[in-house]
Amino acid sequence: MNAVTPPKDAPGNDHPIYLTPRERQVLLWCAYGKTSWEIGQILGCKEVTVNFHVGNILSKFAVSTRVMAVIKAIRYGMLQDQ
Repeated sequence: MNAVTPPKDAPGNDHPIYLTPRERQVLLWCAYGKTSWEIGQILGCKEVTVNFHVGNILSKFAVSTRVMAVIKAIRYGMLQDQ
């Protein structure tokens, strides 16, 4: 797992964010605008499983939507090396 420390100017986010490899994959497909069903088809898992990973991602980034998670991931440089 790769840990990313949020930028210094990100208020209240001074702890590293750890995403599992599968969470990173799901986040990348979210960035491409795929639905949970589409991501499930791509990754070979159920939509419910994708939603589980999305919930974990939202929790780890302390956001309420996929778009907000993707924006934070881009800001933290987490989607650049995919």
